[in-house]
Amino acid sequence: MKEKPSGRRRAEVEINILESFELRSRRSIRESERKRQTRHAKRAEKRAAKLDRKHFLTNPPSNPITAIGVVAAVPKIRFRKKESVRTTVVMAVIAGVTATVALPAYAYGPAVTAVSGFTQGGVADGGDAQSISLLRETALNFERGSYGMMSASEIERMTNRNNYLGYKGLTAIDLASSPNFVDLNSADILKVAAKYVGVPYVLGGELPTGLDCSGYTRLVFAEFGILLPHSVISQSRDPHVRRVHRSDARPGDIVIMTNLSHQGIYAGSGMFYHAPQPGDRVKLAPIFTDNYYMVRVIQ
Repeated sequence: MKEKPSGRRRAEVEINILESFELRSRRSIRESERKRQTRHAKRAEKRAAKLDRKHFLTNPPSNPITAIGVVAAVPKIRFRKKESVRTTVVMAVIAGVTATVALPAYAYGPAVTAVSGFTQGGVADGGDAQSISLLRETALNFERGSYGMMSASEIERMTNRNNYLGYKGLTAIDLASSPNFVDLNSADILKVAAKYVGVPYVLGGELPTGLDCSGYTRLVFAEFGILLPHSVISQSRDPHVRRVHRSDARPGDIVIMTNLSHQGIYAGSGMFYHAPQPGDRVKLAPIFTDNYYMVRVIQ
C-alpha cells in the first residue's frame, strides 16, 4: 500500500506551491513594468517626431528626395499581437491561479487531496491528527525602480537638448558686441564656418552646442560683428545682405532656398556648410537643389 505523505511532506508541498506562485507573480510584475516603460518610450518618441514633423511640414525643403520630418506610417498590429490584449490574457491567467491556490483543501478532488497531502480539517484519512506547519515564512517587498527604456535617437535628442540648455559660454549677441574678426572676407568666413562642423542640430539653436540652419549663419557672422536675425525669411530681408547673381557668387555668401525653407554658407564648387535637420550635425555638403539664390553679407 502506498505510503501517505507525512506532515513534513505536506508542508513542503504547500511551500512549493507558494514559491511557484511567488515566482510567477515576480515575472508578471517585471513584464508589466517593462511593457509600461516601452509604451512610455514610444509615446515620448512619437511626441518628439510630431514636433519635428510640424516644423518641417510648415517649412518643407525644396528637394522632395531629401525631405525631412516625414514620419513613416506605423504598421497596423494584428489584434492578437497587441500588447494590451496579451497583457489582459496574462493577468486573467494569474487571477485564475491566485483563486485556485486560495481555495481550501476540501475544495480539491479526492485524488488531488491525496497526492498533495491536504485533508479536510487538517486530519489525514487514517485519522491521525496532523498539523501543517510552514518551514519558513517569507516577507516579500517589491520596490519599483525608476529605470526606463528609450530609443537611441531619443537619448541623443535629450542629450543634445540638455547640453544646449546647460551652455554657459558666449552667445551670438556677445560675439557681435565684441567680434573676433574685423574684416569680412571669404577666407575668414569659411574658417569660422568650418569651426562649427559637427555641432548637433537643435531646433531653434543658435549656440555652439546646438544649431539650426538660420542659427548657424547668425552665429558665424556674429564673430564679424554682424548680428543677423534668427530666421531664414528675416535674414533674406535684412539690411546687412544684398542679393548677388550666381555667376558672381563667392565663398562666404549665404545660400537661401527659393521657398525660404533652408539656408547655408557657400563654400564654392557647388558645396555649402549647413545645419541640415534633426538627428544630423553641421557639415559640408553639396547644395541639394537648384532652387536657390545667393546673398552677400555686407558691413
